[in-house]
Amino acid sequence: MKANLPEMNFFDGFYIWFNKEKKEEYYATPLYLYKANTKIEYDNRLVTVYLEDKKKKTVIEEQGLKFPGNMYFPYYEKFGMFLVRFLNANFENYQTAYDTFFYAYGFEILKELDENYTFELKNKYKDEDEYLREMEKIFLALQYKIQQVQEEMIKCVTYIYNLDNREELSEYTPSQRFAVYLIKRLGSLFTYNKNDNVIKDNYSNKNLEFSIFSELQLLDRFKNNDILISMMDTHESKDLSAICYAVLEELVKTPNSPIKKCQNCGMYFIPTSRLDEIYCDYSKQNGKICREQGAILAYNERLKQNKALAEYRRLYQLKSMAVGRNKDNKQMKKDFEKWKKEAKDRVNQLKHGALTEDEVYEWLIKNK
Repeated sequence: MKANLPEMNFFDGFYIWFNKEKKEEYYATPLYLYKANTKIEYDNRLVTVYLEDKKKKTVIEEQGLKFPGNMYFPYYEKFGMFLVRFLNANFENYQTAYDTFFYAYGFEILKELDENYTFELKNKYKDEDEYLREMEKIFLALQYKIQQVQEEMIKCVTYIYNLDNREELSEYTPSQRFAVYLIKRLGSLFTYNKNDNVIKDNYSNKNLEFSIFSELQLLDRFKNNDILISMMDTHESKDLSAICYAVLEELVKTPNSPIKKCQNCGMYFIPTSRLDEIYCDYSKQNGKICREQGAILAYNERLKQNKALAEYRRLYQLKSMAVGRNKDNKQMKKDFEKWKKEAKDRVNQLKHGALTEDEVYEWLIKNK
C-alpha cells in the first residue's frame, strides 16, 4: 500500500522513524489526549512528552504545535523506547494502560487492531471528558487483543535476546535468532508487519523543513557543509503490532542495542552506557533508580556470602558509633583510624586475591 507524508492540515495516523547513529527515535501522532504535557525544543525542532503530575492542577490550553506540525517538530525519545515501553506497560485497566503507555502515543495505533474499531475526531465530542470516556470504552473492547500482542512481543523478545539464558541459544546473535523465529514461525510475529507502510525518505520530503531558506541559501549551506541531511525511512501505521515489529526489526539490525531485563525490578530496558548493564535506569517511587538500588543489593548480598566482609562491616559500624559517642576520647579515635587503615588494606587484598577470606576473618576477630 502506498503512503505519503501528510500535506493536509490534519492527519490521524502514527508515524515513526529512527536515527540509529544518535540512538534516537522520533514519532508523530495527533495525540489527542491533552492531559499529556509536552516540552518543545525550538532550536532542535524536537518535542518531549510526559505524563502530568497528578498533584498539580494543569490548565489545558489550545496552544502549541498543531498537525501535521509535529512531523517537523516530532516527539522524540531514546531508540527502542516505544517497544520497551509497550513491553513494560500495565494493561490491567484503562487508567494503568493510559499512565504507562497511551499517554505518550495516543489511541490512533489501535485502529487496525479490530475491524469493528470506530474512532471519531476529537472535535466531534462536546468536551475532553466525553472523549476520554469513549476512549475507555474502546480500550476495554480491545483490551484482550492488546494483551495478546504484548504477550507475543515478550515471548519473541525473550527468544531473540535469550533473556531466559537458554544454553543452546547462547552462541547465536540476536539477528540470527530473529531470523529463525520468523522462518520457523515460533510465534505470531511473522504476521505483525502486514499493516506497515514504509515511506522512503527523499529530498522532496524536506520541503517544509527547509522552507525558510531560499534556493541560493540552501545551495550555499550545502556547499559549506553547514547542513547535514540524514535520510531516514518513515513507518506509517495504525496497527500497534506493526509498529512493535518495525521497532524490533530496527533494534535487531543495529549492533549493540540489546533488550535486557532488569535484575532488580524485572522491567525491560536498553543499556545506555555499558552493554553489560544488568539494572535499568527507571526512577522508582523512592526517587532512586535500579542501578543505584542494585549496587546496594549486590553489596549486601556479597556481605551475606562472605563472612570476612560481613565481619568487617559489622566491626566498622560498631567502632565508628563508639567514636561518635566518645568525641573527647582522642586515643579511641586514633586507635580507630589505625584499625580502619589496616582493615581496609586487608579487605582490598581479599578483593584482589592476595589474601583468603579465612585469613582476613581471623585477623578481624583477633583485632576487635
